[in-house]
Amino acid sequence: MIRYKLVPLLIWACLTVNVTQIAQAGVMPEKTRLIFDEGQSHRSLMLANTNAYPVVVQTWVDNGEGNQAPENTVSTMVALPSVFRLQPGALQGLRIVYDGSSLPKDRESVSWLNIYEIPPAKASAPLIATQVAVAMNTQMKIFYRPANLPSTPEQMAATLTFSLKQQSDGWVLICHNPTPYHASFSSLRLVAQGHDQPVAKTPDMMTPPLSDKAYSLEALNLGGLIGLAVNYTLIDDEGHYHDGSATVQTESGRALPSSPHL
Repeated sequence: MIRYKLVPLLIWACLTVNVTQIAQAGVMPEKTRLIFDEGQSHRSLMLANTNAYPVVVQTWVDNGEGNQAPENTVSTMVALPSVFRLQPGALQGLRIVYDGSSLPKDRESVSWLNIYEIPPAKASAPLIATQVAVAMNTQMKIFYRPANLPSTPEQMAATLTFSLKQQSDGWVLICHNPTPYHASFSSLRLVAQGHDQPVAKTPDMMTPPLSDKAYSLEALNLGGLIGLAVNYTLIDDEGHYHDGSATVQTESGRALPSSPHL
């Protein structure tokens, strides 16, 4: 999944916007993610400027912070060119280079490519009523995948397990990912007897490899804990969506025996 951020403009430029208008990224990558297999030193990515005006684009790779200046980030990847101008409708190729630094051999590693577009101070083409020219940062995932990992990404869904836990600030749905791959969700929903409760959306709905991640459930009344399941949508290497479901387990590993009021 690609994520978009309106960058704090006081850091970058002085710009006034109407927050009731819709801000959309205009520089679009051809893919939603990049995969580096072990042994690959670089990957290519094409960008297109769909805006009706030229933009200056700055690119860099970080660990997902997205709010740090490029010169303050540390990463095993570098994006080239780092700064360029892109005319309306024009294409630009990026080269993402891996510097060869040591990364874990037993699991995937993830970095984030930042594509920061800066519109001109005065757009050369008029904006339609639902558009506003603002600086926008688009982030997309870059996965580094070691060789000889057990299983495959396609087998991951069958091994994911889910459980519920009550915390001081409410219930959370915990995803346990025992695989060496990242589980990237576009949605997670707790379901029972025709009712469902989505987890709270976050900018990054990803469970890291060999890890657990807790997802918050808002305004949940669990009642008797009866027959719970999770419906989810996973995103694959090509950015395609795959639906699945799993029974919710207790922390001891038992399926919850009865159904809640959602």
